[in-house]
Amino acid sequence: MFFRYLEREQNKTLMKNFKTILIVTLILDVLQYIPLIIAKTGGAMQEQMISDLGIEGLADSAAGLQVLDVMLYIFGFIMAGTIAAVIYSLTLKTLEGLKAATFVLFIIHLFWTLPDFVTLLSGGSQHPPIIFMVLTLIPIIGLLYVSRNGILKS
Repeated sequence: MFFRYLEREQNKTLMKNFKTILIVTLILDVLQYIPLIIAKTGGAMQEQMISDLGIEGLADSAAGLQVLDVMLYIFGFIMAGTIAAVIYSLTLKTLEGLKAATFVLFIIHLFWTLPDFVTLLSGGSQHPPIIFMVLTLIPIIGLLYVSRNGILKS
């Protein structure tokens, strides 16, 4: 009984540990970044992205493909900046700094994924697969949780 209590308390501490949430966030961010890199290189992934956009004639339009290319660059740099911010947050040592950083990262992740959820709820079809959308909720919920309840692991 006592050992179960200690184990439960240890798990609570682990969940409130900033480093754990930031590492999970970093891993999921990198996994979300991979399709952008693959789509940027062209090939089947880019064709699938064009198909998913549902814009008729995009694949045959040089100007349209150029706009898509610029869009992928912009998204790539935004994701690279987000990943850099998560990595930097892992180096912070003060409770106040970590709480502020995780709250800012929560806002960034929330507004990065919000258009997909608005599209889904409004009945649109131009959103990522549902499983990926659920995965994007993990960092959002985790970052908000530790920004409010996080403790420094001793």
